[in-house]
Amino acid sequence: MKLAISGTAILLALLCWAPSAFGQKLTERYIPVGESPGISGKYSYQGEIKAVDTENRTVTVEGPEGRRTIKVTDRTSIWLDRSQQRLTNLSGTMADLQPGRRVEVKYVDYKTPDTADWIKVAVTGSS
Repeated sequence: MKLAISGTAILLALLCWAPSAFGQKLTERYIPVGESPGISGKYSYQGEIKAVDTENRTVTVEGPEGRRTIKVTDRTSIWLDRSQQRLTNLSGTMADLQPGRRVEVKYVDYKTPDTADWIKVAVTGSS
């Protein structure tokens, strides 16, 4: 009986958490760089793109904690944050990762920050 109650409690906790996590993933592309609730500054890295290696599919970002080289996979989402222009955000490509642009990167696994789950690119009027 005790095991059934514990199992039910765990299942209920997972069901309550799943919709918010799923909702966050669906709406993440619309949240400006650095403003993602629960992620920005905790599970993501922000900085300026210093280099892009399209052949090896990596981007080097320099932020407050130094330079990091991050892998971009076929599963990495790239979004263009056009909120400063009051325009809708768009899906981007590896070609949008250009030196000098400000980005926010969320890792697939924040404990091993080497592969991007998503990258938001701040697009200004002059970018």
